[in-house]
Amino acid sequence: MLSGIADISIYQIIAELTEIPCRVVFLFILWDRFVPLFSGVERKEKEHTVILAVVMTAAEVLRWCVFTDGFPIWMILMCGIPLLYAYFCKREKMPETLFSLILFLNLRYLSYFFVNSIINAAAKKIMAGLTMAADVEGFVSFRVGILYLLCEGLYIVMPLLEILPLIWFVKRPEKMRWMEFCYLSVMNVAGIILTRIMMGIAVLDTADGAVILLDERPHLIWLLPLVAVLLYVGDLSAILIWQRYCTFRRQSELYLARSMEEEAIRRRLEDTERYYDQVRKVKHEMANHMTNIRGLAEQGLNEELCRYITNMDDAIRSVEMRYHTGDPVTDVVMNDKFRKAEESGIAFSSNFVYESSWGIPVYDLSIVLSNILDNALRAAGSASDDLKYMDMKMIERENVILLVCENGFDPSAEAARDINDIWHGIGLKNVEDIAERYNGAVDIQKDDSVYRISVLLKKRPFETGIRPSVTSGLYVKS
Repeated sequence: MLSGIADISIYQIIAELTEIPCRVVFLFILWDRFVPLFSGVERKEKEHTVILAVVMTAAEVLRWCVFTDGFPIWMILMCGIPLLYAYFCKREKMPETLFSLILFLNLRYLSYFFVNSIINAAAKKIMAGLTMAADVEGFVSFRVGILYLLCEGLYIVMPLLEILPLIWFVKRPEKMRWMEFCYLSVMNVAGIILTRIMMGIAVLDTADGAVILLDERPHLIWLLPLVAVLLYVGDLSAILIWQRYCTFRRQSELYLARSMEEEAIRRRLEDTERYYDQVRKVKHEMANHMTNIRGLAEQGLNEELCRYITNMDDAIRSVEMRYHTGDPVTDVVMNDKFRKAEESGIAFSSNFVYESSWGIPVYDLSIVLSNILDNALRAAGSASDDLKYMDMKMIERENVILLVCENGFDPSAEAARDINDIWHGIGLKNVEDIAERYNGAVDIQKDDSVYRISVLLKKRPFETGIRPSVTSGLYVKS
């Protein structure tokens, strides 16, 4: 079952046991350019990656001992083990992982064109003195071993030369969509198929004996490497175009984030201005109210006086802070939404409170609260009377904050949608961006008559000095 491993020369054993670890290392170097395996990950993940590399190396050595002619076993091992790891540990990075594996296979196969041409030319010179050798068997055995060492050495050097430009140009891992994966994989798959075809016809068995393609067509010695170079350049160009596209996409998202932040600030200023305008009106009218109350009291018009005080109480309550959250900004947001809900006949409840020790700027929380409460107001406003409610809950744990907003809605009534609708517009994108910024997540559930959105944010207790920078769309230290 060991495929005659006992007959393998010491040169082949040394060459193979050197090339196998290098092959695995090259794979992980390339994989790390598209999926973070060593940089920006926790120590435990790095340890898992090292263990995976050791397992793959051991599996490859065992495979070589059992099947010295590795295709397609080595391909299954080199792809199958990383894919299993990615499926269980990095499932969100499956497109990037699969592309890294296909790219590595393509680079490995493209090396064949160079190695085959070099070995073919070298073999003619190394074997030139065969007819004059006294010990033909020893002569052949020694020189075949040298060729094997040269071949495996080239299979180390060539992939390295192919990977170095990729390391230089691919500066950071990017999120790859499945459509992008298909676009980028076309050149790789074409290269793999072409190489397998050429390997299949490199040596042909005929009735007159074996026919070596490069001996029959000498011009292929330089033409095949040229084809490999063109395939490689095409593959590299596709990756660079994709990288440029990702950069443009990030810039577009940053511009969108800036626009959303400016719009959020404008809305907060409008809410605050509206509230304080109501306060100013009440204060301005207070002197007149006191004069009217004194006149009604002096005339003994108690019934009219009671009605007047009741009306005055309603005006005062319109600017009263029902919710005290611990910060003026979130106070304005929560009370403004409460008043709008009360005007629409929607039952509103909330237990939200803010603490600066979380390390989450109140500005970001106000954006999250405004967006999810605005949506709840729109949905509950069009619901039937028994579904006119919205409930804002906050659950605090040791290192996370969970905001859960639940509201009723009428499934048969399709509310008018506009560009600011959180469920299919810019609002939800803004909430998701903020959640991602704080290593959190957004979960939306829709039952028969209930909308529920949950926003998880991770605390940053040592970053209480963070403040938003509207001009840059980023965060800077105060």
